[in-house]
Amino acid sequence: MGEHYGIIDPDYARVFTKARAIAWQEGYAIMMHGSFTRDLDLIAVPWADAACEPEHLMRRIADAADLKTVSDEPGHKPHGRLAWTLLFQAFGDPRFIDLSVMPRDPNPHTPASGALKIEEADRDA
Repeated sequence: MGEHYGIIDPDYARVFTKARAIAWQEGYAIMMHGSFTRDLDLIAVPWADAACEPEHLMRRIADAADLKTVSDEPGHKPHGRLAWTLLFQAFGDPRFIDLSVMPRDPNPHTPASGALKIEEADRDA
Protein backbone atom coordinates (compact mmCIF):
# COMPACT_ATOMS: atom_id res chain seq x y z
CA MET A 1 0.00 0.00 0.00
CA GLY A 2 1.55 3.32 -1.07
CA GLU A 3 1.52 6.64 0.69
CA HIS A 4 -1.55 8.74 -0.15
CA TYR A 5 -0.82 12.16 1.29
CA GLY A 6 -3.84 14.41 1.65
CA ILE A 7 -6.44 11.64 1.30
CA ILE A 8 -8.37 11.29 4.52
CA ASP A 9 -9.19 7.81 5.76
CA PRO A 10 -12.99 7.50 6.22
CA ASP A 11 -12.53 6.52 9.87
CA TYR A 12 -10.38 9.59 10.46
CA ALA A 13 -13.08 11.72 8.82
CA ARG A 14 -15.70 10.14 11.12
CA VAL A 15 -13.55 10.82 14.21
CA PHE A 16 -12.85 14.40 13.14
CA THR A 17 -16.54 15.09 12.51
CA LYS A 18 -17.46 13.88 16.01
CA ALA A 19 -14.46 15.63 17.62
CA ARG A 20 -15.29 18.94 15.93
CA ALA A 21 -18.89 18.92 17.17
CA ILE A 22 -17.88 17.93 20.72
CA ALA A 23 -15.07 20.49 20.83
CA TRP A 24 -17.50 23.24 19.83
CA GLN A 25 -19.95 22.16 22.56
CA GLU A 26 -17.14 22.24 25.12
CA GLY A 27 -15.73 25.65 24.16
CA TYR A 28 -12.89 24.59 21.85
CA ALA A 29 -11.96 24.87 18.19
CA ILE A 30 -10.31 21.75 16.77
CA MET A 31 -8.09 21.37 13.73
CA MET A 32 -6.41 18.56 11.80
CA HIS A 33 -2.78 18.66 10.75
CA GLY A 34 -0.16 16.26 9.49
CA SER A 35 -0.10 13.84 6.58
CA PHE A 36 -3.24 11.80 7.55
CA THR A 37 -1.39 8.60 6.69
CA ARG A 38 -0.23 6.64 9.73
CA ASP A 39 -2.25 8.73 12.20
CA LEU A 40 -4.62 11.66 12.54
CA ASP A 41 -3.21 14.64 14.42
CA LEU A 42 -5.78 16.87 16.11
CA ILE A 43 -5.17 20.04 18.08
CA ALA A 44 -7.83 21.66 20.23
CA VAL A 45 -7.62 25.33 21.16
CA PRO A 46 -9.76 26.94 23.88
CA TRP A 47 -12.17 29.23 22.07
CA ALA A 48 -14.66 30.27 24.74
CA ASP A 49 -14.19 31.49 28.30
CA ALA A 50 -16.12 28.45 29.53
CA ALA A 51 -13.88 25.87 27.82
CA CYS A 52 -13.92 22.60 29.76
CA GLU A 53 -10.94 20.84 31.31
CA PRO A 54 -8.70 19.19 28.66
CA GLU A 55 -9.18 15.73 30.22
CA HIS A 56 -12.96 16.09 29.93
CA LEU A 57 -12.67 17.02 26.25
CA MET A 58 -10.40 14.05 25.55
CA ARG A 59 -12.74 11.63 27.32
CA ARG A 60 -15.84 12.92 25.45
CA ILE A 61 -14.08 12.56 22.09
CA ALA A 62 -12.76 9.09 22.91
CA ASP A 63 -16.18 7.88 24.09
CA ALA A 64 -18.09 9.35 21.13
CA ALA A 65 -15.65 7.91 18.56
CA ASP A 66 -15.26 4.54 20.33
CA LEU A 67 -11.54 5.06 20.91
CA LYS A 68 -9.40 3.89 23.82
CA THR A 69 -6.55 5.78 25.43
CA VAL A 70 -3.02 4.43 25.66
CA SER A 71 -2.84 6.19 29.04
CA ASP A 72 -5.21 8.41 30.99
CA GLU A 73 -2.18 10.52 31.93
CA PRO A 74 -1.45 13.12 29.25
CA GLY A 75 1.94 13.70 27.73
CA HIS A 76 3.34 17.18 28.32
CA LYS A 77 4.35 19.00 25.15
CA PRO A 78 5.86 22.42 24.30
CA HIS A 79 3.83 25.53 25.17
CA GLY A 80 1.81 23.66 27.78
CA ARG A 81 0.01 21.35 25.37
CA LEU A 82 -1.39 18.16 26.84
CA ALA A 83 -1.42 15.17 24.49
CA TRP A 84 -3.09 11.77 24.37
CA THR A 85 -2.84 8.90 21.92
CA LEU A 86 -6.24 7.39 21.14
CA LEU A 87 -6.53 3.96 19.54
CA PHE A 88 -9.24 2.31 17.48
CA GLN A 89 -10.84 -0.59 19.36
CA ALA A 90 -10.35 -3.26 16.65
CA PHE A 91 -7.58 -5.69 17.55
CA GLY A 92 -4.43 -5.00 15.53
CA ASP A 93 -5.70 -1.76 13.95
CA PRO A 94 -2.47 0.21 13.40
CA ARG A 95 -4.16 3.61 13.02
CA PHE A 96 -4.37 6.08 15.89
CA ILE A 97 -5.33 9.62 16.81
CA ASP A 98 -2.91 12.04 18.46
CA LEU A 99 -4.99 14.62 20.33
CA SER A 100 -3.26 17.73 21.68
CA VAL A 101 -5.09 20.31 23.76
CA MET A 102 -3.73 23.80 24.30
CA PRO A 103 -3.96 25.14 27.86
CA ARG A 104 -6.77 27.40 28.94
CA ASP A 105 -6.01 30.97 29.99
CA PRO A 106 -6.25 31.17 33.79
CA ASN A 107 -7.51 34.78 33.39
CA PRO A 108 -9.87 34.52 30.40
CA HIS A 109 -11.09 38.12 30.62
CA THR A 110 -7.60 39.62 30.42
CA PRO A 111 -6.84 40.74 26.85
CA ALA A 112 -3.77 39.15 25.31
CA SER A 113 -0.83 41.55 25.18
CA GLY A 114 -0.57 41.18 21.39
CA ALA A 115 -4.25 42.03 20.93
CA LEU A 116 -3.84 45.12 23.08
CA LYS A 117 -0.89 46.31 20.99
CA ILE A 118 -2.87 45.84 17.77
CA GLU A 119 -5.83 47.79 19.19
CA GLU A 120 -3.47 50.59 20.28
CA ALA A 121 -1.84 50.67 16.83
CA ASP A 122 -5.27 50.87 15.14
CA ARG A 123 -6.31 53.72 17.44
CA ASP A 124 -3.07 55.63 16.81
CA ALA A 125 -3.27 55.23 13.02
